[in-house]
Amino acid sequence: MRSLTPAQYNRVLELLDKGLSRHAISTTTGISFGSISVIHSKNQSPISKATGGRPHKLSPTNTQYAICLITSQKADNAPDATQTSQDMTNTSFTVKTVCRALCGVGMKAVTK
Repeated sequence: MRSLTPAQYNRVLELLDKGLSRHAISTTTGISFGSISVIHSKNQSPISKATGGRPHKLSPTNTQYAICLITSQKADNAPDATQTSQDMTNTSFTVKTVCRALCGVGMKAVTK
């Protein structure tokens, strides 16, 4: 790591405090990615990494609505809850999506 001036060092700290990524800071300031990582590790908590993945198709509100439909017996099963939810929200999602959301909150399939 080449020597950084106090001004450069403080600038990196300011940008880290603003929440910029190490890559963005490196691109903006011309300081190497590694140098920024060293500065960050000496002065701040560990860098959080993105969790990745895609966003949920069903919002927590839609999931709660499906639960209410089933528990209030307005829908007998996930396909019925899916159809009603699609009609109410004007969005399309599969029965499997609703099943996964219901399983995610602890509901289980019941055979008659």
